[in-house]
Amino acid sequence: MAKLTVRRRAALAVAAGIVGTLPGTVDAAAQSAVASTAVYDCRYDAVSVSDAAGSVVPAARKTGVPLHAHLRVHNAEAVALTKATYVFAIGNLTSNRGPAPVVQWRIGSGHWHKMGLHWNNRTNGSLPLWNSDTLSLGTIPARGTVTTEISVTFPKRSVKAVYYDFLDIHSGICGHTRLDWYQGNGFEYWPW
Repeated sequence: MAKLTVRRRAALAVAAGIVGTLPGTVDAAAQSAVASTAVYDCRYDAVSVSDAAGSVVPAARKTGVPLHAHLRVHNAEAVALTKATYVFAIGNLTSNRGPAPVVQWRIGSGHWHKMGLHWNNRTNGSLPLWNSDTLSLGTIPARGTVTTEISVTFPKRSVKAVYYDFLDIHSGICGHTRLDWYQGNGFEYWPW
């Protein structure tokens, strides 16, 4: 359950506003002041991610075949997470990274967007992966779910391997606090 905190100055202002009211009552202006100064206490695991396919790893037997993952991002909190974003990362664990896969994404059944990828030698420490730019999830409703669909297509000269994927999820109301780090099922390029 989300913790709400009230800043000290706001509490003093509310207390000052209550002076003069009848004992045991709080006027509407004081209640509004408390509500407007409440701050969400962000935490890791405020959201969880699951794959609609369960543990199935989508596999391509040739280049140019799009593989899909439907990832559900669930908000466990009683507060809507506005300006929610994620960074998608993908890569194989071989010494030869090969060309970057072609990745597209969309929210729900919306329009597809091409995902720009850049190579990062130290994603989340020391793991070398392609990382996307920051992508928008919009607002994740309180105790609600937003689904993002990701399409991965392997180009010619791709390395035969399992490509691991990750999501790093944040919200504009939480600054730099990571809300979840999710390792997906991966995508497999394994030609016959």
